[in-house]
Parts: sequence; structure tokens; C-alpha cells
Amino acid sequence: RRELKFPAADLKKLAVLQIFLDQITLALAVYFSGGCDSPFIYFFIFHIVISGIILPWKYTFAFGGLAIFFPALVMGLKHIGLLPHYGIFKNEPMIFADLTVMASYGIVFISTIFLTAYFVTYLSRKLYQKREEIRRLYALSERLRSSIRLTEVIEIIEKELCGFAHACSCIYMPLDKERRVLVFNNKSASGGEEINIPLLDRNSFTEAIMKGCAMSIDQRTLTSEYEASVLKALGIKRALALPIMAASLRPCYEYFNCTDTECAAYGKEAGRCWQVASTHCKGRVMRNIIEKLDACLACELFTPVGLYVLDTSREHMPLEEFDINACMRLLDASGLAVSNALLYEKTMELSKTDGLTGLKNHREFKEAFSAEILRAKRYQRPVSLLMMDIDYFKNYNDAHGHPQGDILLKKLAELMKENLKDTDVVARYGGEEFAILLLETAKDQAEQIAERLRNMIEWCRFPKETTQPDGKLTVSIGLGAFPDDGDTAEQVLHAADEALYKAKEAGRNRVVSA
Repeated sequence: RRELKFPAADLKKLAVLQIFLDQITLALAVYFSGGCDSPFIYFFIFHIVISGIILPWKYTFAFGGLAIFFPALVMGLKHIGLLPHYGIFKNEPMIFADLTVMASYGIVFISTIFLTAYFVTYLSRKLYQKREEIRRLYALSERLRSSIRLTEVIEIIEKELCGFAHACSCIYMPLDKERRVLVFNNKSASGGEEINIPLLDRNSFTEAIMKGCAMSIDQRTLTSEYEASVLKALGIKRALALPIMAASLRPCYEYFNCTDTECAAYGKEAGRCWQVASTHCKGRVMRNIIEKLDACLACELFTPVGLYVLDTSREHMPLEEFDINACMRLLDASGLAVSNALLYEKTMELSKTDGLTGLKNHREFKEAFSAEILRAKRYQRPVSLLMMDIDYFKNYNDAHGHPQGDILLKKLAELMKENLKDTDVVARYGGEEFAILLLETAKDQAEQIAERLRNMIEWCRFPKETTQPDGKLTVSIGLGAFPDDGDTAEQVLHAADEALYKAKEAGRNRVVSA
């Protein structure tokens, strides 16, 4: 990489001076070589091209004006006789017919000069925009290469998009598939204003996310209260909604394996959608719009993960179609990074949760338990641990099979999540054994919670529970607490496990404290 010997500003000054001197030289050359018939006139046009490429557009039109002024000045001086002894051609008196011809030549010449200046400036600007787009795409790929977390990827894309479109602000709205909404969080507002935009509502935001295309929003032509709320929260008059989509890495299974020759989509290369008429197989019926929306969100071909909202209110530099297409290309280039980030998040989630119940797994629970014990020591706060085991679970599995046992485990896990606090940690410790970590809960309070949980499970109806020895499903619970039963996670866990063993020895369906 070479460094310039002169600063960029000095090079610009030298270029302006050089082109200015060339204009004067060419004007004299026009005078000495025949005036309007001089071939040097076309060199003026060439200089406009040069100035349009290497200089800003203001200089291009300025030199275009000089290219008109200098030849007109020289030819005018020649015809009025102020420079007779310098000319090689004989001066003749000016007549009306000559003026008409000269005016026609002048109009054509002036039009040519300014049209050349305009087109050269236009093409130079497009070339600069394309070069800037390539540079930003390269910079974006370099930054995305070092990021694997979805939040970091979204922030990197947001910054690059805002700078690329010269937008004053850029807001990201994630898609919540479970609630079927777009979530708008206004960080600038006090307390963090949140607006949930339902996908069932027809507005520019939902159209952008469902169709995967850019949508322009103007304060004067709003179609929904949600558009007005977002623009008001951001304090802008116009905005551009741009969807960010993950890369589609797999095709539709039903489409590429369809053997129904009567299907309207049979043999076609393009993918199909269950919401598009005449492209779905027989027997596939969507009963209502919510069912259609859920099917669309669950489809692996539906790749949007969120929406960027750009502020396009600026008057001095309006966003053109070229800029919008460039922004969409930038987002398309980010699709693979978003897919990798989503895959990473899913992998991390699977490594921390139990695949059957959705609870934390054994390893994640041990790490969380050790961290909470250290925090409890630092702040002198109590922590309690419940070890719970399903009574006679082997008998249930032998009678009804392991698939039915899995259904029982999932229902029990859902029951615990619904009836315990969000701050409590529930995990599947192994087999039919569960661990419940009660944060900032003393031992006497934990005993009451354990008894209430045991009683609730006893009276809750589970499928095929009548085959159990007691005619119903029951659990045994052992209780250990910090600092009562130990100073470390291992000591408290051992105490709770011993208490669980005593509960089972004492006849099951009971709570025993260490």
C-alpha cells in the first residue's frame, strides 16, 4: 500500500489549478485555429469529463461555465477587432446572418457542455456509490466474521446500515414468533417504551416482514395506528422498513418430495407457500387466518428474524431507489451471519436444556447452583434446594411404556414451571428426579413451598395414574439449605439427597428436611 506524497487537499488544489490553466490555453488555441470551426472546441468537452471524474460536481459545472465563457470571449474580441494582429485568419465584418449561425452554434455548444457535465457527474456519483457499497460490504463481512452472537450481529448490521444510508437513526424490531408480534423498544424514552405490533394487523411493518421487501412510511399517508405510534416515538416524519432475513439453507420438504402429478406446483422449480392459492396439495386446508400465520411462522422457508426502521426525514439528501436497493443487498449479504448466529444460539440452548422437558439439564444446574451459593455467601442471603423424585415411576413405565412415561415427565415439568417463581431454577437432575433451587428462600419457607408442591402434585390428575400403588401419582421431596446444611454447593446437595432418601424410606409421598 503506497502513501501519497501530498495530502489529498493539496492534490485537489493542484488539479483545480491545472484544469483552469488548460481552459485558458485551449481558449487561446481556439482563437488561433479558426474560432467556431476549431477542432480544439471538443477538448473543452473532454476537460469536463476529466473534471467530473476527479473533482466534486460543483467544480464540474464551474468548468463547464468557463468552457462556454472563454471561447465566447475570444471569438467576441476577434469579431470586434480588439485582437486583429494576433489572429491567423482575416477578420471580416459581422453581419446578421453570421450572428444567427453563431447563435445556433452557441446553443448547441452550450447544451453539449452542460449535458456532458451532468452525465459525467451523474455517472461519477453512481460509480462512487457502487464503490462505497462494495467497501461497506467488505467491511461488514470482516466485522461479522468475528461475531457469533445474534445481538452482536444485529448491532453491527445496524451501525453499517445507518452509515450506509446516511440515516440519523436506525432502530431494530425483533420478531417474536410465539406471540406473533414485532417488538419495538424505544431506548431513548424514559423507562423504555415498548410497542407490540401484531402480525395480523395490516401495516407497512407487517407487510415488510411477511413479504420480505422494503416499505416506505410517510407521516402524511399512514395506514395504521402502529405506524403513527412508532413515528411519534422516534420523533420522525418518514421512515423506511427493511427486513433482515436469515439465509434459507434447506428447501421445503413437501415440495421437493411431492409426487402428485395433479398438483399445480408439480415439476416447478420455484418454492411454494401454503398461503398462495393453487400451490398446495389436496387435503391441506387452513381453517382461519391465525392457523395460516402460525403455519407461515413455523415454516423453515420463512426466514425473516426482524425489521430495521431507518429515519429518512432528511430533506437535503433524500433516499433514492438506488440507496434502498443497496441497503437490501447489504442485508442479504448479512443473511448467512444471522443464520450462523441463530444456529449458535440454538446449539447453546440445547446444550443447557433437557430435550424432553425443556428444563435445565444436570450440567447447567450444577453450574447455576455453584454460582448462586457463591453469591449467597457474598451477600449473606439464604438459598434452599429441593430434590424431588417421582414415586414408583418404574412401575408406571413398566405398565404403560416409556412414551407414556415421557408424557408424564413433560406434564410434571410444566406444572412446576407454572407454580414456581420465575427466579427459581428448575432442572431435570436425571431420570425421574428433579432439582429445584429456591433463591433467597430460608429453610422454613422452603419447607412450606415443598409441602404445597407435593400436595398439588398429589391432587393433580395425570394420565393413567390409577395403576400406581396408591392409585395416584405422588412425589417424595428432600430439602437442604444454605447455610443451615453446608457452606458449599456439594454439601447442600448431599444433605438434600440424604433427606430425599429418608423420605422414600419413610414411606414416600412426603417432605423431609435435612
